[in-house]
Amino acid sequence: MKPLKVAILWHYHQPYYDKDGELILPWVRLHSVKDYWDLPELFHEYPDVKQTVNLVPSLSMQIDDYINGKTFDKIQRLTNINPSELTESNKREILRLFFLCNEENMIFPYPRYRELYEQAQNKDEAINKFTGQDWFDLQVWYNLTWFGYFSKERKPIKRLLKKGRGFSEIEKKLVMEMQIDVLKQINSQMKMLHSLEQIELSCTPLYHPILPLLCDTHSAKQAMPEINLPENNFAFPEDAKAQINGAINYYESQLGIKPKGMWPSEGSISDEVLRLMIGGGLEWTASDEGVLAASNAENYDYTEKYFPRKYIADNGEIAILFRDHTLSDAIGFLYSRWNPHDAARDFIGRLEGIRNDLINKRGEDCLKYAVVPIILDGENCWEFYQYNGLPFLKALFEQLSNSETIETVTCSTATANENLDYLPPIKAVRAGSWINADFNIWMGHEEHRKAWSMLAKARQKVEEKQSEHDVQKLNEVMKEIYIAEGSDWFWWYGDTHIAENKSDFDVLFRWHIGNIYKLLGEEIPKDVEVPIGKEYEVVKVVKQEGPVTPSIDGKISAEDEWIKAGYYDAQSSMTAMHQVGELLQKLWYANDNNNIYLRFDLVKALDEDDSIEVQFLNPKNFQLIIRKNIFEIKSDDAIKLNQFSYSNYEIVELSFSKSTFISDNTSEIKLELTIQTKTKEGDICYPRQGSLELLM
Repeated sequence: MKPLKVAILWHYHQPYYDKDGELILPWVRLHSVKDYWDLPELFHEYPDVKQTVNLVPSLSMQIDDYINGKTFDKIQRLTNINPSELTESNKREILRLFFLCNEENMIFPYPRYRELYEQAQNKDEAINKFTGQDWFDLQVWYNLTWFGYFSKERKPIKRLLKKGRGFSEIEKKLVMEMQIDVLKQINSQMKMLHSLEQIELSCTPLYHPILPLLCDTHSAKQAMPEINLPENNFAFPEDAKAQINGAINYYESQLGIKPKGMWPSEGSISDEVLRLMIGGGLEWTASDEGVLAASNAENYDYTEKYFPRKYIADNGEIAILFRDHTLSDAIGFLYSRWNPHDAARDFIGRLEGIRNDLINKRGEDCLKYAVVPIILDGENCWEFYQYNGLPFLKALFEQLSNSETIETVTCSTATANENLDYLPPIKAVRAGSWINADFNIWMGHEEHRKAWSMLAKARQKVEEKQSEHDVQKLNEVMKEIYIAEGSDWFWWYGDTHIAENKSDFDVLFRWHIGNIYKLLGEEIPKDVEVPIGKEYEVVKVVKQEGPVTPSIDGKISAEDEWIKAGYYDAQSSMTAMHQVGELLQKLWYANDNNNIYLRFDLVKALDEDDSIEVQFLNPKNFQLIIRKNIFEIKSDDAIKLNQFSYSNYEIVELSFSKSTFISDNTSEIKLELTIQTKTKEGDICYPRQGSLELLM
């Protein structure tokens, strides 16, 4: 009986946060303590589970700077201030920043931290009422809650968790020192696991750029012919080459390990990028199944994504893996809501299903070559899981270790030469990323185009002035260029992703652009001083403000029709992670004396295979299921609608009688949304955790 190979790759990434020696965001340090050390520490318990860890140099550089005392972040600075010396500005910053984590799993389980969280909901009152001890406890708790499952096992940390309150200056200092101690162990842990042949270390280009767009922003048109391009085209393939080769050289010098493979930033590849990777000596890379499907067009068969492919160019060849986005997203987005053992069984069941499909379609012999690539973010999803995902991961790794039909392998093993002969080589790919096989996330909004145009002008200025500067100066300039080419600045432009710190990315991007001109001795253009990104309010659920009785016609009949309605902003939940198939932008809700009204603003119109399921949990339990031309109600109890209207045109609108399930005393409705799309085999859940509480 031949097993099905599974290649799991965990992507470790943070952008370069440094601004004048201070990291303006703390995620390198906090995720190092919670995730980057914790996840591989679990690997030791399951030596038969082989995996790949993909590192981005921009992350590793900052970890080293923390260890060497070359840098610190804003949270550290605010933590280190004695409460007696906090200014009002300091206090407001602490109240804004020291609760930025998953409330359900990182605040509410700790009584003292939850107490402070609840008291801080009225910030003006908290500033006036918080005692010095309150500020001490908040400073400690925000840093304490980021310790991961294993890093919490350190005796001083266990002691502080048990104490819970009344922390001192010495204990606060201890917490900060213990965090740096965790950071110091990450490299040695990686090298050990690599030497034990349990993990493979791969890398991503230096500062995480979208490589095809560095080679030529016109490549976006391959997937999106109608997309508007920046006023100034960016086309510097030499920068893509430098980012690729720089990453390989960085890890060879820092860890003594030369990576054989590369997960390109956001799985973004093109023909030109693949040639550059071949030139850099890489043996394998990876992208998403959507890129393979787009490249093969009408000839594509879904089982092709389970076979590594040889790509042949004029300068050599490289193997490509294609990410199974449904299984990868199941870990990233779905299973955090499940019982851990049920989730692990479901995951194994899906793999067994793939194995059976391959055997039925291609015969058991194909399993000699087949592999299922599971590639996902290695940090952000775990705070949505209880206990940082450890129960799920233990259950999953246990089942993978004991399975006779599934075998875990590293990406290099998956792409060994003997596995590349099942399907014919690929000679061309359509440029694309892991998100919808295009570059819309980094190019589709006017803000993106302004940023790319600004970057292109700065890069062209370097070309014009390079003869006037020595090598050292040009190296300083190019470092700023490479940092500004990072994908994260563009990720946060536009209205797709919204977060509390969104504007910081705009500030950092323009700061690096300004540094380029300063280093060249040039005047900084006026537009570089002007924010590119708009201010977007970070709010998830807004209460209804007044009477609303809209026309249910599938369109906005009047500008003020829904203006007083409440809403759930789904895009406020789309932050550092993105799920393939995201469809909902905003859910509007309202009521009048007789009816309940719902409106769904979608990214696109519903297709035949798309569906929206509204699961009402309170005050009565029933489902509304919405498809393109069909509407269903499901309930274990009799549901009688005295009134019902539904329209699906430009927007989806519906109304139904209020008396059906709401009593006069009810002011809150609890519900969950589940969306299925034809581009997504798994569920997309809103919210990611818990339920929506709509106040009527």
